[in-house]
Amino acid sequence: MMTINDFPIQTYITVQWGDMDAFRHVNNVTYVKWGETARIEYFKSIDFFNSAPEEMEFAPILGFQSVKYIAPVVYPDIIKIGTITEEIKEDRFIMKSYFFSDTQNKLVAIQTHEIIVFDYKNHQKIPVPNTLKELIKKIEE
Repeated sequence: MMTINDFPIQTYITVQWGDMDAFRHVNNVTYVKWGETARIEYFKSIDFFNSAPEEMEFAPILGFQSVKYIAPVVYPDIIKIGTITEEIKEDRFIMKSYFFSDTQNKLVAIQTHEIIVFDYKNHQKIPVPNTLKELIKKIEE
């Protein structure tokens, strides 16, 4: 069984009362926000997103995302998110974030992120640079 300890990058989110909706569980859009936070933490950990945008040679752009909801989450709780890069393609890479409920002690959602690498100087997507591939491989070992 997969646990948060299986992931090189872990992000902890405290569920807020305001994260819930009228149905008294965390609103589905909240998972997207949490996934964004986890994704940025991953990028920061590999030193991919630590500069001002105008100083970056290239940067990550979210091209696609989806969330598979497995179980509802309610306040109070702590969500532990484990993020990995699952696949590196020529012009994009696929990341996944696994959301674990501390209260329920189980996996409650999985988010898929398709990341495009964007060259801001030339205003176009570019192949995933080898330097970035190496940074990802290093953290995933």
